[in-house]
Amino acid sequence: MIRVAWLSLVLVALLAAGCDAGAPVSRPDATVPTPTWAPVPSVSPAGTVVPVGGPPLAVAAGAGGTAVGLASALVLLDAAGARGVSVPVPDPVLAVAALPDRGFRALSGSTVLTVVDGTVVSRWSLPAAGTALAVHPSGWTAVAVPALGDVIILSATGSVTRTLHPGGRPGGVAVAGDLLAVLDPSQTSLTVYDAASGTRKEGLRAGDGAVSVSGGGSGGPGDPGAAGGAGRFLVIDARDGELLAFETGPLILRQRFPVPGSPYAAAYDPTRRTLWVTLTERNEVVGYDLTGGTPREVTRHPTPRLPIAVAVDATTGTLVVAGSAEGLVQRISP
Repeated sequence: MIRVAWLSLVLVALLAAGCDAGAPVSRPDATVPTPTWAPVPSVSPAGTVVPVGGPPLAVAAGAGGTAVGLASALVLLDAAGARGVSVPVPDPVLAVAALPDRGFRALSGSTVLTVVDGTVVSRWSLPAAGTALAVHPSGWTAVAVPALGDVIILSATGSVTRTLHPGGRPGGVAVAGDLLAVLDPSQTSLTVYDAASGTRKEGLRAGDGAVSVSGGGSGGPGDPGAAGGAGRFLVIDARDGELLAFETGPLILRQRFPVPGSPYAAAYDPTRRTLWVTLTERNEVVGYDLTGGTPREVTRHPTPRLPIAVAVDATTGTLVVAGSAEGLVQRISP
């Protein structure tokens, strides 16, 4: 699962400069859509909300609780949603992912931190600041480093096993089985690699304003995950307001589905085969069943203002949404 990539850093700068989240912000220089405005919510958020001490930039949900990335800390919430440990960080936490067994891996500038039970157990250094990461079930981690035009693959112990050179400004990564997808928001393109060999497979344009990519399993009946080197990647095109579903082997744009309400962040639940998408214009999160030929809406929930990140615990189905405008994190139990 991907959380907010380099676009979140733009959001941090806007909020830190005192921009009013109650009105649209004009950014004629911006080439990538950024969520800088949302209306005041007309209804209360579903589930429970917890103040986290600042605008949340990224969230992850897994065994034992929730991790929240802030501009100056990684905040951990327990299984009940209560705020617990706060780990200081030197740079904004732009991405965080739950580890396969327990704990979280977070990206803060050029540092990758691993936190287990509230304790930092490792700090790995990158050659430049990263903006997105994805953790494979086997433990390796892919980190997008846009300033270098690279994606760095780290082993479960933090050693660099491979560096991919997609060029451009890679800003999102996702894994599905043996495949690694690299999203370049500046070029709104998606490129797929064989993660084991580092071989570049195919690349396609991804709409007109792609901002996030998620691994979406294989899409096959009864199979919530990717297998045999095949997989599916789900891209949110914020500019056109669409969900793009790419199948691999070869890479094909299989579905292009309209999502009204300014979609931005997304998280895939492989157990329930549901994609959750935040709608910043409506302060909502909507779930789509992806088992059929066309995405089917199954439910939607009101969220805190400006929902810029979402995560789901595939074991329990608990949904976590980051409301940036008011510094809130929402938890919705199934």
